[in-house]
Amino acid sequence: MSRIAIDAALGSGFGLIRRQPWTMLLWGVVYTAFSVVNFAVVASFDLPFFTRLAANAQLGAEAYTQAMNATLPQMMAMEGWSWLLSLLGLMASTILYCAAFRAILHPEQKRFGYLRAGTTELLLFVLVIAAYIVLVIAMVIVALVVGLLVTFLIAVHAVAAGVILGVLAVVTGMVALVWIALRFSMVGPMMVDDGKFHLFESWALTRGHAGVLFILAICVVAILLVAEVVVGGILLAVGVADLASVGGGLAHLSSFFAQPPSTVITAMAPFLVVAAVILTPLIGCAIAVGGAPWARAYVDLTRGEPAKAPI
Repeated sequence: MSRIAIDAALGSGFGLIRRQPWTMLLWGVVYTAFSVVNFAVVASFDLPFFTRLAANAQLGAEAYTQAMNATLPQMMAMEGWSWLLSLLGLMASTILYCAAFRAILHPEQKRFGYLRAGTTELLLFVLVIAAYIVLVIAMVIVALVVGLLVTFLIAVHAVAAGVILGVLAVVTGMVALVWIALRFSMVGPMMVDDGKFHLFESWALTRGHAGVLFILAICVVAILLVAEVVVGGILLAVGVADLASVGGGLAHLSSFFAQPPSTVITAMAPFLVVAAVILTPLIGCAIAVGGAPWARAYVDLTRGEPAKAPI
């Protein structure tokens, strides 16, 4: 049985960063560009909406209620755009992580920074949406069944048993969800590797390796979490200092944020631009660290051999 080298898998993302820093920058630019478009679309709805509400709130409860009723169509439009942007964000993430897989599996395909928007990315995008729908349906069914059982136990005065059952159901569900996700974790690398649709082949390939893959996942999450805390802490400190500067001191922040949202954003624009410039390459590095290990694990499992379908 092939073994997954956890150290090599974790190091694969850092190896990409060291060898191809400009590719990391390109990935970060793609993600940041989408985030900017996302922010611009949301702001085009939110800024006039909240500005109007704030103005009417000062006129009394009746004016505020009338403003809320008048903006219901706009709120529905915002909800529709929110769903569309979520799907576009998922597609952007799919393209970027497929690029990270491709950088490990096919390093010779470095054109456009390994970025593609082809059949592989589309299939994986649809597969993720389908998995999400199945997950929601399964969670609703399990929640209904467990809820009925817990309600019955409470009704017959077995409160302790109901609480234990509820806790066990939550824990079991979380463990099962993680285990299933690990068993299907090779779907992306497999599809990027040969450009074909794979699903149950991943289940066969990862048989007996869920424990190692879990350790790999924990390590990847820990690395990204530590990096996020460090970078986030630095940006938070700089952001607070900037707020104190543009807002006339920390004691005056309440009055600063009481201004129209457009005024607040304009005042914070220099900090937001600097933060975007700093975060852009770091985001590309995070994609490499988060995506490359799974492609390297796939290489370890297959040793260049195509995975076989389960019997």
